[in-house]
Amino acid sequence: MADAIVPFGHTGRFTIGTQKPGAQLLQAVLTVPPNSSTVSGNGTLTQAINPPLHANNAFHGVVHALGLGPAKQIYALQGTAVPPLLGAPHVTFLLIVLDGVWGTKGTATYTYVTGDTFHEVTDVPVTVQWLLQE
Repeated sequence: MADAIVPFGHTGRFTIGTQKPGAQLLQAVLTVPPNSSTVSGNGTLTQAINPPLHANNAFHGVVHALGLGPAKQIYALQGTAVPPLLGAPHVTFLLIVLDGVWGTKGTATYTYVTGDTFHEVTDVPVTVQWLLQE
Protein backbone atom coordinates (compact mmCIF):
# COMPACT_ATOMS: atom_id res chain seq x y z
CA MET A 1 0.00 0.00 0.00
CA ALA A 2 1.30 3.44 -0.91
CA ASP A 3 1.84 6.19 1.64
CA ALA A 4 -1.54 7.50 2.82
CA ILE A 5 -0.31 10.97 3.82
CA VAL A 6 -1.20 13.63 1.25
CA PRO A 7 1.58 16.24 0.76
CA PHE A 8 -0.86 18.95 -0.35
CA GLY A 9 -4.59 19.55 0.08
CA HIS A 10 -7.35 18.61 -2.32
CA THR A 11 -11.01 19.53 -2.44
CA GLY A 12 -13.34 17.80 -4.86
CA ARG A 13 -16.98 17.86 -5.90
CA PHE A 14 -18.09 14.21 -6.03
CA THR A 15 -21.17 13.25 -8.06
CA ILE A 16 -22.35 9.72 -7.23
CA GLY A 17 -25.11 8.01 -9.20
CA THR A 18 -26.24 7.11 -12.69
CA GLN A 19 -27.79 10.57 -13.23
CA LYS A 20 -30.79 8.94 -14.94
CA PRO A 21 -34.24 10.49 -14.38
CA GLY A 22 -35.67 9.35 -11.04
CA ALA A 23 -32.40 7.78 -9.85
CA GLN A 24 -30.76 8.63 -6.54
CA LEU A 25 -28.05 11.27 -6.67
CA LEU A 26 -25.46 11.79 -3.95
CA GLN A 27 -23.42 14.97 -4.31
CA ALA A 28 -20.63 15.76 -1.86
CA VAL A 29 -17.80 18.23 -1.45
CA LEU A 30 -14.91 16.48 0.28
CA THR A 31 -11.60 17.94 1.46
CA VAL A 32 -8.28 16.28 2.27
CA PRO A 33 -6.08 18.75 4.22
CA PRO A 34 -2.34 19.08 3.44
CA ASN A 35 -0.14 16.33 4.97
CA SER A 36 -3.13 14.28 6.07
CA SER A 37 -5.03 11.11 5.25
CA THR A 38 -8.25 12.43 6.82
CA VAL A 39 -11.27 13.50 4.77
CA SER A 40 -14.22 15.66 5.74
CA GLY A 41 -17.05 17.38 3.95
CA ASN A 42 -20.77 17.53 3.39
CA GLY A 43 -23.28 16.37 0.84
CA THR A 44 -26.87 15.77 -0.13
CA LEU A 45 -28.65 12.57 -1.17
CA THR A 46 -31.74 13.22 -3.30
CA GLN A 47 -34.27 11.26 -5.31
CA ALA A 48 -37.44 12.41 -7.05
CA ILE A 49 -39.89 9.94 -5.52
CA ASN A 50 -43.08 10.39 -3.49
CA PRO A 51 -42.34 11.44 -0.79
CA PRO A 52 -39.05 12.90 -2.09
CA LEU A 53 -35.77 11.71 -0.60
CA HIS A 54 -33.64 14.61 0.62
CA ALA A 55 -30.89 13.90 3.13
CA ASN A 56 -28.25 16.42 4.23
CA ASN A 57 -25.04 14.81 5.47
CA ALA A 58 -21.72 15.57 7.11
CA PHE A 59 -18.89 13.16 6.26
CA HIS A 60 -15.60 12.27 7.92
CA GLY A 61 -13.14 9.46 7.32
CA VAL A 62 -9.85 8.50 5.70
CA VAL A 63 -8.30 8.22 2.26
CA HIS A 64 -5.62 5.73 1.16
CA ALA A 65 -3.81 5.11 -2.10
CA LEU A 66 -3.25 1.55 -3.30
CA GLY A 67 -0.28 1.12 -5.59
CA LEU A 68 -0.42 -2.60 -6.41
CA GLY A 69 -1.51 -3.03 -10.02
CA PRO A 70 -3.40 -0.07 -11.43
CA ALA A 71 -3.38 2.75 -8.85
CA LYS A 72 -6.59 3.24 -6.85
CA GLN A 73 -7.58 5.77 -4.23
CA ILE A 74 -9.98 4.57 -1.52
CA TYR A 75 -12.20 6.85 0.59
CA ALA A 76 -13.92 5.30 3.63
CA LEU A 77 -16.38 7.74 5.21
CA GLN A 78 -18.95 7.77 8.00
CA GLY A 79 -21.95 10.06 7.64
CA THR A 80 -24.24 11.88 10.05
CA ALA A 81 -27.45 13.81 9.51
CA VAL A 82 -27.32 17.61 9.32
CA PRO A 83 -28.86 18.80 11.56
CA PRO A 84 -28.38 15.74 13.77
CA LEU A 85 -32.05 14.94 14.39
CA LEU A 86 -33.20 11.54 15.61
CA GLY A 87 -34.72 9.64 12.68
CA ALA A 88 -33.49 12.09 10.01
CA PRO A 89 -32.63 10.37 6.72
CA HIS A 90 -28.88 10.31 6.08
CA VAL A 91 -25.99 8.40 4.56
CA THR A 92 -24.36 6.27 7.27
CA PHE A 93 -21.41 4.88 5.27
CA LEU A 94 -19.77 5.85 1.98
CA LEU A 95 -16.97 3.96 0.21
CA ILE A 96 -15.47 5.54 -2.92
CA VAL A 97 -12.88 3.87 -5.15
CA LEU A 98 -11.26 6.22 -7.68
CA ASP A 99 -9.38 4.93 -10.72
CA GLY A 100 -5.96 6.47 -10.17
CA VAL A 101 -4.64 8.74 -7.44
CA TRP A 102 -6.66 11.96 -7.62
CA GLY A 103 -8.59 10.37 -10.48
CA THR A 104 -11.81 11.81 -11.85
CA LYS A 105 -13.84 8.58 -12.17
CA GLY A 106 -14.60 5.53 -10.12
CA THR A 107 -17.35 3.69 -8.26
CA ALA A 108 -19.07 4.04 -4.90
CA THR A 109 -21.09 1.99 -2.45
CA TYR A 110 -23.12 3.61 0.31
CA THR A 111 -25.68 2.85 2.98
CA TYR A 112 -28.41 5.28 3.97
CA VAL A 113 -31.21 5.18 6.51
CA THR A 114 -34.78 6.45 6.29
CA GLY A 115 -36.69 6.09 9.55
CA ASP A 116 -35.59 2.68 10.85
CA THR A 117 -34.87 1.13 7.43
CA PHE A 118 -31.35 0.82 6.04
CA HIS A 119 -30.75 0.76 2.27
CA GLU A 120 -27.56 -0.23 0.43
CA VAL A 121 -26.58 1.13 -2.98
CA THR A 122 -23.65 -0.64 -4.64
CA ASP A 123 -21.25 -0.02 -7.51
CA VAL A 124 -22.66 3.28 -8.78
CA PRO A 125 -20.54 5.58 -10.95
CA VAL A 126 -18.57 8.45 -9.41
CA THR A 127 -17.19 11.52 -11.14
CA VAL A 128 -14.99 14.10 -9.44
CA GLN A 129 -14.27 17.70 -10.25
CA TRP A 130 -11.16 18.75 -8.32
CA LEU A 131 -11.59 22.30 -7.06
CA LEU A 132 -8.47 23.11 -5.08
CA GLN A 133 -4.89 21.99 -5.15
CA GLU A 134 -2.57 23.71 -2.70
